[in-house]
Amino acid sequence: MKLKEEFVKLPKEMLYDMYASIVYKCKDYDNITRGKMLDEILKEYEHELYLYSICTGRELEFLKYCQNKKLSAKDLKDYEWEITTLNKKGIFSRVTFEIFEEQKENVTKALEYVKKGNKKDMDEIVPFMIGTIRMYGNILVKALTSMTTDFFGLKEEDVHHIFGNPLFHFYCEFHHEWIKAFNRDEEMVSYRDYWEILDDLDEARKIYGIGGSREYDPQDVYDIFYFGFPIRKEKVKKMVNEINKLSTKEFLFKIIDEARVLNNRFGLENLLDKELVGVVNEALDEIPCAAMNGFTPKEYKHEKEEEYDLSQKMTIIPQNNAHLCKNAADLYYKLYFALLDYTNKKQGICPKLKKIYKQEGLDVTELKPINDYLWEHKEIIDEFIEKNDYNFNEEELGIIKGFKSAVTSNFFVVVGFEKEYTKILSPDEGKLYMVKGIRVDLDKIINSKTLPTVISTTLLMFKGNIIFNSFLAPMNATLGNDFNKQIVEELESAIKYYHL
Repeated sequence: MKLKEEFVKLPKEMLYDMYASIVYKCKDYDNITRGKMLDEILKEYEHELYLYSICTGRELEFLKYCQNKKLSAKDLKDYEWEITTLNKKGIFSRVTFEIFEEQKENVTKALEYVKKGNKKDMDEIVPFMIGTIRMYGNILVKALTSMTTDFFGLKEEDVHHIFGNPLFHFYCEFHHEWIKAFNRDEEMVSYRDYWEILDDLDEARKIYGIGGSREYDPQDVYDIFYFGFPIRKEKVKKMVNEINKLSTKEFLFKIIDEARVLNNRFGLENLLDKELVGVVNEALDEIPCAAMNGFTPKEYKHEKEEEYDLSQKMTIIPQNNAHLCKNAADLYYKLYFALLDYTNKKQGICPKLKKIYKQEGLDVTELKPINDYLWEHKEIIDEFIEKNDYNFNEEELGIIKGFKSAVTSNFFVVVGFEKEYTKILSPDEGKLYMVKGIRVDLDKIINSKTLPTVISTTLLMFKGNIIFNSFLAPMNATLGNDFNKQIVEELESAIKYYHL
């Protein structure tokens, strides 16, 4: 049978999904016909070894098995995954159960190449990468690259080369997304079949997302690539066997897979009988959930319980007077803005800011690069004091001189609130700084429920107290219980510091 005969009458939406997963340079949906899509698919297969590259070793073994053989009813059952997948790739007919006429020569060439033994390594690496993406739904390209290089001992450029592999392209697609935790745009890669639920996944992660890492069996990743589920687990295997008995199994597996991705099981009771719902729920409890960042629901429950236990070790006392008095805060900003003003004029960091000293309503985003430069080049303070362009008195200059002891870090950790101080740990130094806010208590800025919270700031001395420099940027990411345990351990041995 010819490929066009089987696919030309498919709904255009279904055919376009197939076209987009096979053809690299796709035209827009409205600018291409069904027939043209099928022409472009066949044209893609004309590239040398394209068919070989888009197939797993398992699919190629099946093609070898059925190349000159009529399949039995048992074969149709035993090779259901291969038949379904090869049909989606436009290689094998689900009507006549044979290789499409247009693909027979491509199959022969691919099988001849298999004899040279070149498939094994890629057949391990590419499905592992795709299985990982399917497990998480979508993932940072940098994170996937790091995981793959670590697991297989590859170089980054080797992994980037794999991104162009036809098998990888068939299942995955790249896009850019604004990552709040990093405050920047990042390249992501997602599993194609989940494209329409990625927004739902983002919302689900806001509810269920947790940080940290988990140990997993690599075989589970391969099983997720092939089946969507780690089917070697007894409860998962039971679910798969029960669903396979039903005529609507293909539809149900898609619904269950979506429930796995989003941790949303509310519709299952409308599709399955009560006993089968119980079987499915028990299985889902043991399957990595994308919304939970790869943790299983059972692991998630344990992590949340441990997270609560660890949070109890953080001192959280409602703050009162844990900041400077008004006169002291006014004096700090007077001196601080003078330093920023001097630094900006000297270095020309933000030319459109003509004046900072004694100004109100300033844009903090414009001040930040000036602030960062100042604390990275504290020698400016000596020059500032020597010139004294702002006519400060000896006491004020003495306070500014004390700023030279400032400590800057992108990895301070807020670990507790006391009545008059905020506890900020510097893990690198093993020091616990007792810090005051400037105009408000810091428990009004940082939610106690998020402790421990990683922040980026500069600590400095002001009139006998440690304060922060008015720029405090929390890391918008949960780092997980392994990190929290480490912080609790360091907190127990850290020495309190009230002065720098």
